[in-house]
Amino acid sequence: MSAVLVKPDGTLVVTVRLTLKPGRDDDLIDLVKSAPRRGLSAVVKESMRSGATPQFVVSASEDTLDLPDIGLEL
Repeated sequence: MSAVLVKPDGTLVVTVRLTLKPGRDDDLIDLVKSAPRRGLSAVVKESMRSGATPQFVVSASEDTLDLPDIGLEL
């Protein structure tokens, strides 16, 4: 379900339903759960502008995947 309402001043009011699955959307679930009361839309807008922060950081020292070794070339 989604709906877009355009107000006379050009403002868009967007209504969406999201399904967030644990394991796949953990960063977004944490974002929603940590949003202040009545502040979810502001948190979601900021996340859309800047991106949600993942819960983990990939270290530069970890092994990188060499595509030719697995038979893929781009």
